Amino acid sequence: MEDSFHFKLRGEIYEVVAEEDNTFTIFKMGEEYLLITKLRGKKWVRIDYKTDEPVIEENDEVEDLGSIIERFMKK
Repeated sequence: MEDSFHFKLRGEIYEVVAEEDNTFTIFKMGEEYLLITKLRGKKWVRIDYKTDEPVIEENDEVEDLGSIIERFMKK
């Protein structure tokens, strides 16, 4: 697994922690915020903490976070 990394998006500070199975825990301003993954190599989605299932919805923030993760992983 990769080390965590920090970045700023829309004035907020985020930290990304890589988990197993191409899943990422996102912290926003120091607090645990989201769990996200990429479905079938195409769409970034959040994972519901209660059901542990992906939530299929339009979410620009999740897509932006996923794009930043992809750019970081290419380094």
